[in-house]
Amino acid sequence: MKITINNVRFMSQGTMCFGDLYIQDGFVERIDYKTPKPYSDIAINGFVDIHTHGFRGISCETADIDALHQLAIQYAKRGTVAFLATLDPMPLKDYEIILQKYREAFKGDYLGARFCGIHLEGPFLNPKRANDIDITALQPIDLKELEHFLFHYSDLIKIMSISPELEHGLEAVAMLKRFGIKASIAHSECSYDQTKQAISAGISQVTHLCNAMADFDHHQAGILDAVIESDLLCELNMDGVHIQRPMLKWLIRLLGSHRVMAISDGSRYSGYDYPQNYQLDATHVVKNHAIYTNGHLANSFRDILDAFRFLHLKLEYPLADCIAMTSTNAGKLINTLNYEIGLGKKADLLVMDHNLELKDVIINGKHSL
Repeated sequence: MKITINNVRFMSQGTMCFGDLYIQDGFVERIDYKTPKPYSDIAINGFVDIHTHGFRGISCETADIDALHQLAIQYAKRGTVAFLATLDPMPLKDYEIILQKYREAFKGDYLGARFCGIHLEGPFLNPKRANDIDITALQPIDLKELEHFLFHYSDLIKIMSISPELEHGLEAVAMLKRFGIKASIAHSECSYDQTKQAISAGISQVTHLCNAMADFDHHQAGILDAVIESDLLCELNMDGVHIQRPMLKWLIRLLGSHRVMAISDGSRYSGYDYPQNYQLDATHVVKNHAIYTNGHLANSFRDILDAFRFLHLKLEYPLADCIAMTSTNAGKLINTLNYEIGLGKKADLLVMDHNLELKDVIINGKHSL
């Protein structure tokens, strides 16, 4: 299938360019460069969400194949072209039915965002930092059981969030690395030294930095100090609630945009706007533009498109940095092959007007909006 995108601005090798993009079967076949015009549309790499529990009424934990297909379509309608379905803690054997359904749902052609694998947020998390997670769902680490599980499902699992300070935690991190799975420190009570040990064992990133971990203490180094002085990639929730706006600004400056991955950390309630104090169900309520569970800050109902607009329009980051934080950093982590716009490059693209309103979403060489 051929697609032509006329008269657009786009970033190529760090430079803002203008012209026509010709896409053949999902790759950029030709670029005709032109003199820029005012108020032109912009083409950027599609968004990548590596931490999402659901969207627009659909939970990532569903075993309904039709619902999973619809989930991919709903993500695409908001510019997310690739995602990792994120599952809450449960015994490893209970994941199996869900994982098998994902295999079945996404083994052939399908519409919408590209399913790139599973992010397991647990079940090996520290109950002292459970926050909104059901403590009874957390599990001790059984290395033999974990190895058996990974032997059968490591092809699907891309990230496992884990608290490495748990008994057998460092061994589990090393095992995940052997199986080619990214180990992400999360819901953790790690000290500074324990964090350094975990990084040496194979931790490669941080799950929702600052949330469900100890705060900064200028008298004593802790987990955040070890993370910041490392080279770890860091998930950041950009809804302005999980991390307040001034701190978000200096964190990005401190880390550098090359280490930041914007996440939605959404749920089946995400993708809609709600009034203050709106009761979603018996345990979930909307407060301060976020979702609270039993009084604890839980999920955001903002998505990566919201994060991109927030970064570019409100925080005024350069376009190249915004694309890195919402697309290419996470894309490189999970190998989407959609890293920049250029000849012969993969073209999972978004077309926006000058107000950053979506006009087109192109995934696998097809219109998806």
